[in-house]
Amino acid sequence: MALNLSVPNTSTPLPKGIETNPKKARAWVESLPLTKTMESAQAIIGALTAINRAKMLAEERIAIVETYRPIINVLLEELDAVYAYAGLPLQAKPFEAFTLAHTLSLESSFAYKQLLLEKSSKLIGFGNKKSMPLPMHRVMGHAMAVMLQSYKAYYPVPAGLWAEVNSLFLYADEHRFADEIAAGETNSSVADLYFEMLMLSLADPYRLMHREVDRVCEILQQHRGLVDLKTSADGVDPQRAFVVALDADAAPRALVQGNRPAAGSVMRLIDSSRLVERIEQKLKSGAANVAKSRATHDLNDLMSRLIRLWGDPPKRQFRRNPSETGVAVCAGVKAIAYFTALAVNETPEADAEAIRDGRTIPLVKIPQDPMSQLIGVEEWQVLNQSANGLRLHRSAGGSVGIYVGEAIGVRFVGGRGWNLGVVRWLTLLEDNALEFGMELISPTGTSVSLEATSGQTNKSVTALLLSASHPDAPSDTVLTLPETFADLREYALNDHGEISYVRATTLIERTSKFDLFQFQPS
Repeated sequence: MALNLSVPNTSTPLPKGIETNPKKARAWVESLPLTKTMESAQAIIGALTAINRAKMLAEERIAIVETYRPIINVLLEELDAVYAYAGLPLQAKPFEAFTLAHTLSLESSFAYKQLLLEKSSKLIGFGNKKSMPLPMHRVMGHAMAVMLQSYKAYYPVPAGLWAEVNSLFLYADEHRFADEIAAGETNSSVADLYFEMLMLSLADPYRLMHREVDRVCEILQQHRGLVDLKTSADGVDPQRAFVVALDADAAPRALVQGNRPAAGSVMRLIDSSRLVERIEQKLKSGAANVAKSRATHDLNDLMSRLIRLWGDPPKRQFRRNPSETGVAVCAGVKAIAYFTALAVNETPEADAEAIRDGRTIPLVKIPQDPMSQLIGVEEWQVLNQSANGLRLHRSAGGSVGIYVGEAIGVRFVGGRGWNLGVVRWLTLLEDNALEFGMELISPTGTSVSLEATSGQTNKSVTALLLSASHPDAPSDTVLTLPETFADLREYALNDHGEISYVRATTLIERTSKFDLFQFQPS
């Protein structure tokens, strides 16, 4: 097959001031101040843009880009620290860092793509096949960087990227160098990078929390060589397999619930059974330990989720019903507690209404006082609703920052209280609009406070007492700030002046934004 890669036109004369001598180019790029990340990134992007569009030999272009490579890697790490996992919508500085990282990675790949196109058209030439692995590894590496940037910012993977990596792997596989370690690379092949991209996509990256994308990559790199691509379903459980079309611009997907693979004629089944078995063994042996993170219970928790995703793809449990209503949204335990307490003192006369076609239409009620607006509350559109969750949309702008793993309060049209939920996935759309999916965990909550009765930090923390599952049953679940829970710790629970003493029993969930746990009277 012929390679089909997107590259810019190379007919423009090289501007003056762009160093083409590798030694001078190295001196220039190393003179850039790394403390001024944005400015240095822009300078390199300017040079790459000129070089990639200039009429020059592919090998000359590669020699210059290779001298830039170490500094580019440093700048990408610095930019990552600015935009990765920032609250959405991205503010001006994180968005600029994200855009620069994207552009820097894409521009860095063009020289290697141009070389690949030239070499692939002359593959019968002496040594051409031997020289293919390194530039292809570079292109795959830059594609991987763009995907990681997208996942960390919850941004869609650019159109055409999956088409290129799928076709690159197919080409390398057909010419039998997909598994070769390229000269200059010591730890990975084209196949290693491609399988890492496949499995990361299948880890549902838009549901991953703070730094979990990096952790999944670490797990995959520690378990290379355990994913297989097959041309037939022999020995593969169709309910536990995934499919990818190597001639389509589409990510892999699970073969469950009648999912149709992307249109394509070159299909491969992804068999992750050996990978899942190895992770299960590691988990059972305790080798993963309980390495604490800001985002989840521990590394074991993430590995357990990956085993479920890669070993038994989840099926949708509830039907989603389209909706065109609006809801008020606030984010964070403290914000939900504030608006829950505020709702107690609201009067029915304050309900929001509008007159349409001679009829009184109830609207979602959003507090407009200065303190409420400072804390952050606004209207979002409900795209669909199921028995246990909502899919919400907001156009560009807004004041409520959203994170995966954040506690969310929603107030429906005509509602007086606030439903409680958790952000489970998040997507930043092309026009800077936002969509996220939330799981509802309680129809309402009561604003309370907790104070540990012993220990070094005996300070009161904000909490929400979740409503009981049955009207006559006492509530025994509390949503509070992160790192509040400790097994069997005793707390004084203050419910508007009424003090009771409780003891923590079961941690239901911990993210970087909250603890959700059960308690019993002490």
